[in-house]
Amino acid sequence: MTNFINSEHNVEKLFPVGTTFYFEGKEYKVSLCGKPRPSQGECKTDVYIKGIASDGEVRELKISVKQKNADFLENKMSVDRAYEILGKDASDIILRCLRSIQDRFEDDCLVYFEKRGRTGAHTMKLGWKFELLNKLSGEKSGVLELTDEQKKDVFAGINLSQDKKNSRVNGQIINDSGVADYILYIDDADMTQDDCLRNLQPIEEYVKSQTVYFACKALNYRFDENKWDGPRPLAVYVDWFINNGKLDAQLIFDEPLEHRGREVGEKLKSILKELKIKSFDDLKGILSPDVRCYPKG
Repeated sequence: MTNFINSEHNVEKLFPVGTTFYFEGKEYKVSLCGKPRPSQGECKTDVYIKGIASDGEVRELKISVKQKNADFLENKMSVDRAYEILGKDASDIILRCLRSIQDRFEDDCLVYFEKRGRTGAHTMKLGWKFELLNKLSGEKSGVLELTDEQKKDVFAGINLSQDKKNSRVNGQIINDSGVADYILYIDDADMTQDDCLRNLQPIEEYVKSQTVYFACKALNYRFDENKWDGPRPLAVYVDWFINNGKLDAQLIFDEPLEHRGREVGEKLKSILKELKIKSFDDLKGILSPDVRCYPKG
């Protein structure tokens, strides 16, 4: 995060108020430069530059700054954020993604008596988070099927709330300042103003060559520590329940991001208490045979 913030500052420093820049054959004087800030959350524009030509023409450069080694496009996806990024069809879009790899969820283990890969021993699945990336990541990953217009929405922020669209720049509310027009990939702290302007890519053109990927990452209840990693929204969640005295579970696909890890985790803890589970090995005699475990019991 520090490197990313430094990248933003490095771009801002190239356009001090009162200096000039040349863009598309015309000279502009910088009248405003800064980071758009909504009252809460983030918009898509990282650096806003307002230039005024000698004939009075106003030129806005609304830049989304990306580091070349960055993989994530969105790694804290909530239902509200999904609608901001993907528009009114967000739930349907995410559900199509989940259904395309449904078998990978169903083939996964829900209970781990021993460590397997990055999953520690004595853990139970609560569900899977949803992330957007610029490359595949893990087995529960795939291509997010979007039109160029939808991809533009993702990168530019067309569907953001009014507060995020009309963010404050150095204290001033600027209409549409939070909706980015350009992408700038940066990995050089010594970038000059000319380098910056030359490497700006209009988002409308940029998205035509881009593929957006999704990845679903597990959220686990760590029994020995009695904790999980935060109240993250879950694209797929595990509905734990008692069935004929046995601990059973089913995967819920059709309510993407509507349930959070805390809700699922607290329900599971309550069930384990009801079943008088004191140690993790107590589960061996109480799990439904339909619940996949590692290693197989």
